[in-house]
Amino acid sequence: MAEAFRIAAPPSLPAAGRYGLAVAFPLVAYGLAIIGQPVFENAPFLPFLVAVLGAALVGGLGPGVVSVVAAAALAYAFILRAIDTSHVRSAPLAITVFATVALVVAAVAAAVRVAVKERDDAARTLAASEARERARALELQATLDAVPALVLIAHDREARRMTGSRAAHELLRTRPQQNPSRTGDAPPTHFRVYRDGLELGPAELPTQAAARTGQPWRGAEVEVVFDDGTRLRLLGNAEPITDEAGQVVGAVSAFVDVTRLAEALRVRDAFLSIASHELKTPLTALRLSAQALRRAAGSEGGAPARAADQVDQQVSRLVTLVDTLLDVSQLNEGRLRLEPAEVDLSALVRDVAGRLTADAGADGPAVVVEAPAPVVGRWDRVRLEQVAANLLSNALKYGGGKPVVARVEAGPGLAHLAVIDGGIGIPPEEHARIFERFERAEGARGYSGFGLGLWISRALVEAHGGAISVESAPGAGATFRVRLPVAGPPAT
Repeated sequence: MAEAFRIAAPPSLPAAGRYGLAVAFPLVAYGLAIIGQPVFENAPFLPFLVAVLGAALVGGLGPGVVSVVAAAALAYAFILRAIDTSHVRSAPLAITVFATVALVVAAVAAAVRVAVKERDDAARTLAASEARERARALELQATLDAVPALVLIAHDREARRMTGSRAAHELLRTRPQQNPSRTGDAPPTHFRVYRDGLELGPAELPTQAAARTGQPWRGAEVEVVFDDGTRLRLLGNAEPITDEAGQVVGAVSAFVDVTRLAEALRVRDAFLSIASHELKTPLTALRLSAQALRRAAGSEGGAPARAADQVDQQVSRLVTLVDTLLDVSQLNEGRLRLEPAEVDLSALVRDVAGRLTADAGADGPAVVVEAPAPVVGRWDRVRLEQVAANLLSNALKYGGGKPVVARVEAGPGLAHLAVIDGGIGIPPEEHARIFERFERAEGARGYSGFGLGLWISRALVEAHGGAISVESAPGAGATFRVRLPVAGPPAT
C-alpha cells in the first residue's frame, strides 16, 4: 500500500533545463487560463500555483522562485484581460497575495524535492550496501567451505545464531542450513562434547565461552561423542569478535580433526613400548657377554680388552636409548608409575655425580656437590636418579669443560636441587621450549641427542608434584632448579 503512494524522484536535469521549465510552466498555465477563461475567471491563480508547484518540484528552490515571478506577471496579464473590471482594480493586492502564497508553495515543493531525492539516494546506498554485504557473506561462506577444518562463527554474545563451514556440518553431522549452535533455539542433541573427561555444558563450549566471556580459548583438545558411540577428537582455538568500540559481539573458532592422528600416536606409542621391552632382553645378554669378554682379556689390556670396553660402552648407550624410548611411551600413554620411598636427595646426587665423574675420566670436568646435610623426602629413587643424571650430564656436555656445581638444600616443606654450569647458556626466549619433546636450544644443535632428556625430567618432576625451571643467558652458563615437596607425589 505504501509503495502505491510513493512519490517518484524528480528527474535529474541540467540547470538550463530546470530554469527553462520554470518559465515554460507559467506560460503553459497562462495558455490554459486563456482557453478556459470562463472556468478560471473566478479562480485565476489556480493554474499558476500548479505551475509554480511543478517548477519547484522539478527544479528546486531557485527555479521555483523564477517560476513565481513569471507566474505573477502572467497572472496579472490574465487578470487585465478579465471582463469583470473589479478584478482589475484589486489586481495589485491579489498579485501580492499570490506571490507570497506562491513563494511558500515553491519553498515547500523544493523541500519535498530534496527529501524525496535524499530518500531515493539513501535507498540506493542501502541497496548497494546490502548487495555488498550479500556478496561478502557469499565470499565468506565459500571461504569457510573451502577450508578443510571445522569453523564456527557466533554472530551474537549468546551464540544463538551461528554459521558453520561445510567441514563443520560434515564432522558434526548437521544439515548445511542447520544452526549448529548448542545454545540456539533448536540445538542439535545427537552429540556431546568432553574436555579432559568432563562434559562441557552448552555455555562452556569453546565458541560460546569466547563469545560470552570475551576471553580466547586456545590450544585445547575436545572430544565429540555421538549417540552411536563414535568419537571425534578436535584440536583448535576460539577467539572473541569485537566491534569498533571494543565490545564483544560474537566469536569465531577453528578446529582440526586429530582423530586419526591420535590413533596413529597410540599405535606408535604401543610399538615403542613393545619394541623397547623386546630389545632389553638381547641387549642385557649382549652386555653380559661383553663384560665376560673383558674379564677373559685380563688386566693386561691389549686389543681384545679395548674391543670389549668399546662393545660395553656402545651397549650401554643402546640400553640408555631403549630406556628413554620406554619412558616416552609410558609418559605418552599415561602409564608412568611412581614407587615413593624415603630417599636422601643429598646422597642420591652424590652417587649420580660420582658415576658421571668416573665415566668422564681423569681429564673430564669435575662435578662439585654442595650438600652439607641430608635432605630426606618420599620420592621414587630411580626416577629422581634419572632427573639428576639428565641435568648433570647436560651440564657436563654444554659446560665448556668447566666444573659443574650440584647444590642440594632444604626449605619449608620443599627440597631444592640446583645444577649450575658455566657453559654456552640459553637465550631467554628458549627457556620454555627446551622442556618440550624433541626441542633443544639453538646453541646445542652441534651436540648429539634427541632433545628428550629435559622433557622427561620435567614430566618426572611434575609427577612428584614439583617444578623445574632454568635461569640462563647466552654465554653466561645455565642454572636448572628443581623443587620437590618432601611429602612426596600428590595422591592420584
